[in-house]
Order: sequence, then C-alpha cells, then structure tokens
Amino acid sequence: MFQESAIPDPVAPWQMPAPKVRVVLLALLSGCIFFALGSTFLSQLIVHVGGWNENLLSAIIAPDAPAPERWQMRLLLGIRHFSTFAVAGFLVVWMLYRGITRPRPGWPDYLLSREWPGWRNAILGMLLLLVSVPLVLFLFQINKMIPLPDSFKAMEEQANDAIKALLIMDNAGEFMGNMLLIALLPAVGEELVFRGVVQQQLMRRIGNPWWALALSAAVFSFFHFQFEGFLSRVLLGFLLGWLYWETRNFWVPVIAHFFNNGVQVIAQYASNDKNSVVDLEQDVQVPWFVALLSLFMVLVTMRLIRQRGS
Repeated sequence: MFQESAIPDPVAPWQMPAPKVRVVLLALLSGCIFFALGSTFLSQLIVHVGGWNENLLSAIIAPDAPAPERWQMRLLLGIRHFSTFAVAGFLVVWMLYRGITRPRPGWPDYLLSREWPGWRNAILGMLLLLVSVPLVLFLFQINKMIPLPDSFKAMEEQANDAIKALLIMDNAGEFMGNMLLIALLPAVGEELVFRGVVQQQLMRRIGNPWWALALSAAVFSFFHFQFEGFLSRVLLGFLLGWLYWETRNFWVPVIAHFFNNGVQVIAQYASNDKNSVVDLEQDVQVPWFVALLSLFMVLVTMRLIRQRGS
C-alpha cells in the first residue's frame, strides 16, 4: 500500500521525480517553525517599541476592544500567518521543485498553479463548500459531545473571543482588513502548506489517494489547535483537498477557501450590528435530516465537478 513513485507523469505531480517525501515534509516543518519563531520575535519587537498591550502577543483581546487595538491585533496575526504559512510554504515549493517538474521546469507545475481555473470550476468549488455548511455544523455539534481537557476548551474560547473581537467592524477599512486577514491570507497560505505540500507528498507516499486526502485533512484540522471543531475542519480540509485532487488546479481550493472564510466577514459587516457577532457553530443547531440533506448535496456537487473534468 505504501510506496514512493519516481515515474514521471505530466498529469500527476505526486509521481514526478522529486526529493524524498520525508525530506520535503521535514523541510516544511522546519520552515514553518523557523518563520513562526521569526514572526514571534518581530511581533514582540513591534509591541515593545509601540508600547502596545502585551496580551496581544498571546492573541488575547477583549470583545469590546477599541478600534486601534483591533488593528494592532490584525497586524500581529497577519505577520504570524503570512510568515508561518505563505512564506514557509512557498519557499519549500520553490527550493525543492523549481527545476525538476515536467512538461516545463518550474515550481508552478508542481503546485498546479500556472493556469487560472475556468469560472465554472471556481463556482462549483464555492458551491461545494456552501452546501456543506449544515453538515459542518452538525459535525461540530457531535464534536462538542466528546469530552476535552479544560486546557483545550480554554484555547478554543480564547480563539473564539479573538475572532469575535476582530469581527466588530466600524467602517469599510476594518472590513477590508478582515477580508485580508481572515479570508485571503488563510486561503493562500494554508492551501500552500496543507494541500500544495502536505497533501501532494502524502499522495506520493500512500497508494490510496482517499487515505492521503483523509490524513492531510486531519493534519489541516489538528494544526488549527481548536479541538472542539476538529471534525468540522477535517471535513472542510477533505473537501478542499478533493477539489485540488479532482480539478488539478491550485486556485480552485484557494477560491473555495477564500469564499468559505469570507462569507462570515461579509455577513457580519452587512448586518451592521456592532454589538454582537453571530457564531454559526454556537448559535445554530442542525437537525440530523438537514445534515443528511447537506451530505446528499455535497455528493451531487462532487459528481458535477467530476463530470466537468471527465
């Protein structure tokens, strides 16, 4: 079942001649840790020089924090996310795949990012994430039934409080800042790391691509360190990974990821409610039959996407 192929195939990047899987994954892990530490040092320097609230370094921010403090939090989180994911992921792809891919040498061929996807695939990718929302929320309800250590729950509450504080938007500038921080940066950075590197390398190593998709989705969910939503993010990671695998285009899951994250920002800003934030995971209860209907719609949408690629 486990094998490492070295057979050139211009259609399947995970079968191309490349560094060993463990070398690529170790380089990715080392790069993420290095840039995470670097961004932490830079953040500490900015907070110290600027005389900012030091709690921001731990992503602790009050729900009623003033606008300047929200902008400070956005800057620190943006630096951390951009460095840890986008920079580290890109450098690994660029250094290890810039001259060995086929039919043309260059890292975009490994990443499958050279061509922009057709609008139908982009729309169907967004639709896939949209119809999965009830199923995602249902899995969150199931996940909450699993007992977790108090430390995990505290991490979850801290992360949720930070997101709720940032989603308080007084003007269009804060809206655009949130679209950049919450939607665009994760869409590009996380897809680079978890789909572009982790998933592709696992598909080189594991003979069954479905197992590779499931494992990379679990890794994606684990590294969010929000375990009350672990199952929900596994599903999202699996769907994003499937989109990448099926369409063979990096930008399809990026667009779907951006859409998924951006919807909450847009909805909150459109509601014009500066005093409260709607948390779908906490505020919406999904009956089992609605989740079943969502699963059916997910499978139908996947079939439509597959038919377009055949």
